[in-house]
Amino acid sequence: MPPKAPAFWEKRSFLAWGLTPISVIYYFAHIIKTLMTRPYKSALPVICVGGVAAGGSGKTPTVHALVKIAFDKLGFINPVILTRGYGGDMEGPSVVDLSIHTYGDVGDEALLHAMHAQTIVSRDRAAGVILAEAMGADLVIMDDGLQNNSIKKRISFLVIDQIGNGFMLPAGPLREPMKDALKKCSAVILTGKAQIPTTEKPIIHAETHISSSPDKSLAYYGFAGLGRPEKFRQTLLDAGLTLSGFRSFPDHHPYDDADLNILFESAKNAQLITTEKDYTRIPAEYRDRISVLPIEYRFEEESALIKLLEKIRP
Repeated sequence: MPPKAPAFWEKRSFLAWGLTPISVIYYFAHIIKTLMTRPYKSALPVICVGGVAAGGSGKTPTVHALVKIAFDKLGFINPVILTRGYGGDMEGPSVVDLSIHTYGDVGDEALLHAMHAQTIVSRDRAAGVILAEAMGADLVIMDDGLQNNSIKKRISFLVIDQIGNGFMLPAGPLREPMKDALKKCSAVILTGKAQIPTTEKPIIHAETHISSSPDKSLAYYGFAGLGRPEKFRQTLLDAGLTLSGFRSFPDHHPYDDADLNILFESAKNAQLITTEKDYTRIPAEYRDRISVLPIEYRFEEESALIKLLEKIRP
């Protein structure tokens, strides 16, 4: 399971500056790998929903919002989501089957994606696109992969929540310099309040909306294992729910009996509530006792977004 983001990623501390020489090595290794990779060019339009910072940025709900737009407003019939399957054992390429596959097989994001569209798990992204072609897909939406040069993308979205101290790994949270990420993207989707450099690229603001409101007469005990679990806590409060407590876990944390027993003891008479993504990692025997807060993104500049997507309309 991934560790929590270190505190020094939030500011340019002495420790962060001390790690910048390693960041330089990381950057040049990334450049060499990119130059040595020949991207596969598919006949299918490929949309990349990527990030620049390690940890959660809101890519998963962005993918789902784009799938909905592809179905409802662009005329696509068979969009396919392509994901690496982080947290799962399967290397793929494989089509996710919700009746068979578990979090341990394909990871939590793949299970969640498969509730919205056909989903392929593939560590080799190019092989995943080739499978999508064989399945008769008319669009591929790739979850993550802005730094992956193995596929030629028609449109790339840079999803940003926060960028911390602005340094590259391991001195900071960035996978590549912000200027590089901005250069390769078609537009920026802001899911938080990050201050980004001035850019000529379109900026789309994503707003969080709750798909189904829980019973507000109850007291809730929230928990989440995300890149930024505190953001979910704030979403619960913004929804007008009464919280008796909240517990954070590392990103993609696989919940076990011990975790659930602690949560139920901590909650006492309050109702446990978590995210849709966390729910897929909870053992089945506990799920009927835990509530979920379903959320979706809506874009303030949706017309500008659709205009950008028009060039790949079937």
